[in-house]
Amino acid sequence: MDKVGFSSIAFFIQLGNFIVLLIALNFILFKPMRAIMREREEGIGGALSDAKTAQERMQGLLEQYNVSLADAKQKAAAAYNALYQQGLDAQRDMISAERTKASELLDKARKEISAAAAAARGDLRKEAEKLSQDISAKLLGRAV
Repeated sequence: MDKVGFSSIAFFIQLGNFIVLLIALNFILFKPMRAIMREREEGIGGALSDAKTAQERMQGLLEQYNVSLADAKQKAAAAYNALYQQGLDAQRDMISAERTKASELLDKARKEISAAAAAARGDLRKEAEKLSQDISAKLLGRAV
């Protein structure tokens, strides 16, 4: 033993105890801990893989939804335009029919007015002739 209190036998015993403790801890603590960490990494890797697959599937479904939505919007716009055009055609037909009726009524009214005017002219001619005969008879004092 030295002055410091160092004994080589004690050192080798302590070194042996340390090595035995490392080996025991390796089997009891470190190997199971590494196995747990490995399983955890594999689980995380599997979960990440599943999440990536689910995200890719979701992206595909989203693209399919967007295509379907665009198709539905296009069909709705086409149907709206077709119905709008039918409405315009129906409106034109109604306006045309009403214009035809109005034209017929106007022509009928013009004919009636012309007939009434002709009848009134005829009556006025007769009245004018009678009046002129009456005036002539009064001026001349005898019947003309």
